[in-house]
Amino acid sequence: MNRIIIGTKNTAKINQIRGALALDGIFVEGLPPNIEFDEIKEDGATAQENARKKALIYSRTLGEPVLSIDNALYFEKLEPEQQPGINVRRINQRDDRPTDEELTKYYQNLIGTLGDRINGRWEFAVCVAYPDGSIKEATIISPRIFVNKKSEKTVSGYPLKSLQIEPESGKYISEMTQEEQNIFWQKAIGTPLCEFVKNLAEWQEQERLNRT
Repeated sequence: MNRIIIGTKNTAKINQIRGALALDGIFVEGLPPNIEFDEIKEDGATAQENARKKALIYSRTLGEPVLSIDNALYFEKLEPEQQPGINVRRINQRDDRPTDEELTKYYQNLIGTLGDRINGRWEFAVCVAYPDGSIKEATIISPRIFVNKKSEKTVSGYPLKSLQIEPESGKYISEMTQEEQNIFWQKAIGTPLCEFVKNLAEWQEQERLNRT
């Protein structure tokens, strides 16, 4: 498979996954901008459930395979019941969606209670759905360093990049050039994600044979 649709219109997320898959020449497209999709309520108990729900709905609507990725965030030194998990944007028991600035300030304060520089990880729940309802899933773990001193540069739609440091270079992820970010994402999630996408054709063929 050398082309995949990612289930989002978020330019920052499209660029993130496009950079991660560029190493193997896999072209990533976002959802068609001219098609309006009903809002999907992400009410799953896990990131994998939310990724699956989105991928299935988008795939049935478009009649094509769609890759959906949902994130969960975890910090060291934080008690399980206090972890953001899948509720990264649900802060201060609010039901509305906070702005990027509000989100950044919240996590600056949270990280500050744990230390100036702490370890954490993102869990990327990956799901590809097909129009017939079949799915293929995986989870990718990506360790990070988080700091409570915010970078002066922010990325719209991905505000927490301004609080994350790339360990090798010591640079804020938000301050990287697009080329540097591509290399970072290839290291962070690109290898397992490329392997997952490349194996889709083989998996789908096996599923077809199992049904015959």
